[in-house]
Amino acid sequence: MFEHLIDALFRAHGFATHTNAIVVGRSGARHELDILASRREDLLETRVGVECKNWAHPIDTAVVARARLIRDDIGLGQMVIACAGGATPAARTTAAQSGITLWERAELETRLGAAAIAALGPAPTSAARRGVARRIELARAERTLQAEMRGPLGISRAQVRWLGNAWIPLLEVRFGCGERAGLRQRLRVRAAYTTYEALTGAACWSCAGPVARTEDIVDPAPALTANVGATALAAELTRLIDRSETLVQPTARERHEDACRALMMPAAAYVSVDEITAVAWPICLAIVDDRRGSRAVVLDATRGRVDADLGERCTAQLASVVEQLGIPLGAATP
Repeated sequence: MFEHLIDALFRAHGFATHTNAIVVGRSGARHELDILASRREDLLETRVGVECKNWAHPIDTAVVARARLIRDDIGLGQMVIACAGGATPAARTTAAQSGITLWERAELETRLGAAAIAALGPAPTSAARRGVARRIELARAERTLQAEMRGPLGISRAQVRWLGNAWIPLLEVRFGCGERAGLRQRLRVRAAYTTYEALTGAACWSCAGPVARTEDIVDPAPALTANVGATALAAELTRLIDRSETLVQPTARERHEDACRALMMPAAAYVSVDEITAVAWPICLAIVDDRRGSRAVVLDATRGRVDADLGERCTAQLASVVEQLGIPLGAATP
């Protein structure tokens, strides 16, 4: 394994090493390092964290930003990212600015030998996703999230338990909306689209056209698990459509209309659920503790804006979210 080669390299240079090391940072968050190496010289001890990325594609700034966060929280002397697939130009720049050492393929071949690296081959990459491409890098998102957590007075006692890129599952519904018009009262049908987040089934937005999706997005960020599936959502929407034809009492109709508005269902004489498409949406997610307790702060990684509504929904599902992200439940609980 790639990690074993890097581990042996450090041990050969006099370091004591621990693989898959779990370390508690100053914030109280628990971080896992592929390798934690330490060596005592005279009166001082040097501690180095190593992240091993034997990927077929270059690492991006998200990997560098996470490494910097771990280094600073743990108080490591140095942080190394061994990336056999290389790094993007933006990742190299971020690493240089952050004091993170990158060992790309040429460096690794010099240290370990070209034959050893070639024999490994790349590790399997993350499964491709169908969704919207990530446009906001983690370093920029982190600044926006930190400003949001500080509040209008610039004061905050929030502790960041976890911060990183993630994907949230969405369900885009195409409705058929029919109206009769003209002298012959012909039925004219148009399409309308409403997008729902699949954590709770809440409506996010409505628009006249579908979301512009990208096929085969490869991104190592974790994806949150959908709690509401397409079948369940279609059944609920269809139930509301069918029920609208049977209600007579004004109060019952008013409650029903409120429910339809909450789900952003289109207003038309005839409405049908024609198609539901799963869409992966990129976010940057922070799990923080402050005077309000543990909560999630979410930044839309396509628009660069903090989404307060989505943050509240993730907070409502916080126990599930932290489990999916691999954050120990003791580190962040609702």
